[in-house]
Amino acid sequence: MRETMLVDTNVFLRHLLQDIPDHATRATALLHEANDGKVALFASVTVFVELTHFLNRTQKVPRKPIVSALLDILGNQGLSTDHPTAIREALFLWKRHGPLSFLDCFHLALTRKLGMTKIYTFDWKMDRYPGVTLIEP
Repeated sequence: MRETMLVDTNVFLRHLLQDIPDHATRATALLHEANDGKVALFASVTVFVELTHFLNRTQKVPRKPIVSALLDILGNQGLSTDHPTAIREALFLWKRHGPLSFLDCFHLALTRKLGMTKIYTFDWKMDRYPGVTLIEP
């Protein structure tokens, strides 16, 4: 049985941005090895939060190509993550709803995935998600 190893955000950034050639080559090779079943990787939901924030805010990449790239990463056969269904749902929600951060979208998607119907928040921008009721404390 292969040992699963955690992957940090910067590996995915190097792969996506191809901005540091040596790192980009190695990052892309690692992801290919994972997809081919040679290594097992794990990326926490925090990696996807960092990726969306950095790519959108710092690199000014529009949401649509970010979502497409991250869905490709989630489809890697050798990559596991916590709450993959909620991450996918959050990506689709984030792509459609401008004022919401990816993290807000993830919290909404996770609420529903966990079978909950209410979320305590002061952020009424989050009131766009069917099946989840916002409540102020």
